[in-house]
Amino acid sequence: MLLLVTIASWMGCALYSVWLNPEVTHYVQGAAIKNRWADKMTQEYGRKNLVFGGSATEFSIDGERMLTIHGLPLVNYGRSAGIGPYVLTESVLESVRSGDTLIVSLEPGLLTEHLSQSSLGVQFSFAMHHPEWVVRPALGVGRINWFQAATLLRPGGYHSFTLIGKLLLHQPLYRYKLSDFRPSGWKQTAVNLPIADPVGPGPRLSPESLALLRRLRRSCNERSVRVAYALPWSHTPPEGLRGFQRQNAQFLLQMAEVLPVLKDPRLGADAESEHFSDTPLHSNVAGAALHTDELAREIKSWDMWSEEELRYLNSHL
Repeated sequence: MLLLVTIASWMGCALYSVWLNPEVTHYVQGAAIKNRWADKMTQEYGRKNLVFGGSATEFSIDGERMLTIHGLPLVNYGRSAGIGPYVLTESVLESVRSGDTLIVSLEPGLLTEHLSQSSLGVQFSFAMHHPEWVVRPALGVGRINWFQAATLLRPGGYHSFTLIGKLLLHQPLYRYKLSDFRPSGWKQTAVNLPIADPVGPGPRLSPESLALLRRLRRSCNERSVRVAYALPWSHTPPEGLRGFQRQNAQFLLQMAEVLPVLKDPRLGADAESEHFSDTPLHSNVAGAALHTDELAREIKSWDMWSEEELRYLNSHL
């Protein structure tokens, strides 16, 4: 009887996590929008650009603007950072074709900590009908077995208690809505909150991140895909601007040993709080227009930071 109760409880948790969790279903619906735009760009233009990362990417790169103003077909494959770098990377690979350009824009904070498969990443993979993203990843890193994956198909305590609170208070079950997505995968929100200070990267790229990025670059080279890293932008108060840029320059010096790094003169820092919505990483329409235009310039020029330039910035910022 205890075994039957345990199995039934797990099945209930798994069903909820994959089909009913409002966060997971939001990103599954968003994935359908992004994939449709990717197919459209491939059919109409052949070669396309894809940018992926966490929500800093999802909120800041406007694919329609990139196409209509700059003539660059681009798909925004940003998703929740909680999905984790492994699944964020695996999930974009199925849309990459030979001749494409892939822009890696994972947040530095994700890459300077120990990597493991997150419960949200596993749940998103199963909900997308791609369990192989975690049990047989194409890049061969971050692999877990079926039993480990099964144990992650459950809501955590924080999720459960906050969900109950929202139900009792008649609040939306998730902050973001399907209507927040634009056709290219770019997302915006009507929510506006006070903007907190940015969170800088850790001291070093983690060994797991290095393995992931090296496998990704090798895969791109084998598939004739152009690849580079681009810093996501964050709001940074003017008094902390130079310090934040120095941290990012130190991070990019490590990144340049693994991937070419697009030359962003801002070094990921934007001091205008009016360019952000509900977090220091979520650009609003004005901020996204600025960031999109800058990324378009970087892609067209394909100008990269050299290690000498980054060393100079490290010592002079």
